[in-house]
Amino acid sequence: MEILFEDLRAFIVDCGVMVTLEEMDLEPPGRFDGPSITINPLHHSEEASYYLAHSFGSIVQWSTAYNESKRTYDGLREAKGRREQDPGRFEAALQRYREFEQTSSEHAVWTLAHVGHTDAIPPYTLFFRADIEAMTIFHRTGKAPAWPEFFAKWKHEAAAGTIQIEPFTPRPFARFHPVRVEPQEVLQER
Repeated sequence: MEILFEDLRAFIVDCGVMVTLEEMDLEPPGRFDGPSITINPLHHSEEASYYLAHSFGSIVQWSTAYNESKRTYDGLREAKGRREQDPGRFEAALQRYREFEQTSSEHAVWTLAHVGHTDAIPPYTLFFRADIEAMTIFHRTGKAPAWPEFFAKWKHEAAAGTIQIEPFTPRPFARFHPVRVEPQEVLQER
């Protein structure tokens, strides 16, 4: 998996986004701000590769649809503050957030294929479908589920056919200039 990480890193750097490794506490696994992505090397290289690909997919989206992306995040933040008074608005904002995360993963799986790692797409998909659900729980309740247990259960349910894992459709993108965004942390409660 180190090869996957290095191939992703080379492509992302070629796209104008700096990628660095920085040991942090176990949380967060990474962070990004548009022109840069920082990955915590304390995480397994496979997971680190997925965080890198997904962070880059988010940067693509912020950089190519900035106003829409900002509306999505601002809208969710505002709707969470009024969740009790207007649950319909909150659910609509949460759905737009989920769509943002979906599109980020579509960019990520296109990137995985582009750098020659189509074999990483199914496990990435399993991982980030679980991540979207975990983050949905976080936004609904204010507390993310404990990731190791949540992901283990998710994998078990997927293997048993209890849940269906919808593939992400690779979404290509044109060359772009990375725009600076409010720093975003990758979250995975340990």
